[in-house]
Amino acid sequence: MKNGWDKPMNEKELKNSIEIFAHKIKNPVHSAIINLDVLKMKLQKQKVDQKMLKHVEIAVAEVERINRIVQSYFDYLNLTDKERSKKKLDKLLS
Repeated sequence: MKNGWDKPMNEKELKNSIEIFAHKIKNPVHSAIINLDVLKMKLQKQKVDQKMLKHVEIAVAEVERINRIVQSYFDYLNLTDKERSKKKLDKLLS
């Protein structure tokens, strides 16, 4: 049974599938950022151990980093082909 993956995608199909994938990542990442911020505020109110708070801060920073990478990728996809050829994707994602 064929699953449709037996032929290479053209550039338009590839761009569309990447946009869908990035969009599906962006929403849960944004939700994670909001919920981690709420958790951090609640832990601060309870005056928990600073080591525990540090772990939450690290998690927030890492999720925000993922969010920046996804946003950079969206920005890259929205460039024209000419603009895209001038920029290095690996530099945008770092």
